Amino acid sequence: MTKRNKSKQQHSKRSRRQKSFSQQQKQQLLVTIGFYVVLAILVISGSISLLVAGWYVALGVVTYAVYAKDKKAAQQGRWRTPEATLHLLSVLGGWVGAMLAQNRLRHKTQKPEFRMTYYLTVIINLAGLFYIITGGDISQL
Repeated sequence: MTKRNKSKQQHSKRSRRQKSFSQQQKQQLLVTIGFYVVLAILVISGSISLLVAGWYVALGVVTYAVYAKDKKAAQQGRWRTPEATLHLLSVLGGWVGAMLAQNRLRHKTQKPEFRMTYYLTVIINLAGLFYIITGGDISQL
């Protein structure tokens, strides 16, 4: 393979990765908007309080900021935020901010163990939200 063909192949591979990343960002933005719309509907219907929805919004913003700070610290070789803290923020309701930060900042996206734990925090959080919505009575299912 010539140098030129190899360079073209690398450029094509990079271009596909960028398109895939861009597509991922669009999907996650859709998930974010969708989740907050569902929260709004739940508030309007009286299924959750405005306080619960506000908690999700506030914690999402805080979590995004913590991820951004951690990314900057990683780039500068400074003290890092413990992964347990990032996961705690996600499980408490900041998972939307974490999802956006992971992909917009390209932070913690290459660590499969971290990603698996992150998805577990999302499931646990949504189970908690479901518990709140049902008033603790899951026998209604």
